[in-house]
Amino acid sequence: MDGSESQAVRVFIVAPTPMARAGLRSMLEASSDEGSGVEVVGGAASLAASGPGISATDVVLLADEESLEDAVFFGENSPAILVLSEDDRVVPKLRALLPRGWGVLPPDAPPEELEAAVVAVGRGLVVLPEALTVRLLGTPEEAREPPEPLTAREGEVLGLIGRGLSNRLIARELHISEHTVKFHISSLYAKLEVGNRAEAVSRGARYGLISL
Repeated sequence: MDGSESQAVRVFIVAPTPMARAGLRSMLEASSDEGSGVEVVGGAASLAASGPGISATDVVLLADEESLEDAVFFGENSPAILVLSEDDRVVPKLRALLPRGWGVLPPDAPPEELEAAVVAVGRGLVVLPEALTVRLLGTPEEAREPPEPLTAREGEVLGLIGRGLSNRLIARELHISEHTVKFHISSLYAKLEVGNRAEAVSRGARYGLISL
């Protein structure tokens, strides 16, 4: 999307059966009738069978995590991805794909929650259900202020680490050298008192510095 909230979020549904695809379409179209700005543009039984038209969509809605195995077809031009699953292992798979936005939602989520998640990931955000967030990051009571505040640039680098970007891609995104990226990473590691990327992302989320 171009950042315009008035433009409909185009959704492509991937579900193994026609009934499942019809059900998800019905849920999204019911919400869209109320002015949500969601448009279902197609559907397929799998990503491999989706055809070239899927590349023009904003969000791919996957009815189960098994379909993620075919998501490598997207490459660097991956649309946002929303997966209906309760499996924690979906999260690292999604982050490794580097989609524009991504999310995980329980398969039994109500229509209004599904619609809100589709719109959010379509705008480049990350969506996780509360129960999964607690399992991954701990309870809200554990949140506190970091020992030393991050600079604005360190916060940007941390956010890109949270999206799964490599040092090379972070450098390209911020128009700085890889050496400078390494410097910022070393500094934010020291401030957050962590020793690797996974710990930095987890600690940063607990401090409210980034959203997963």
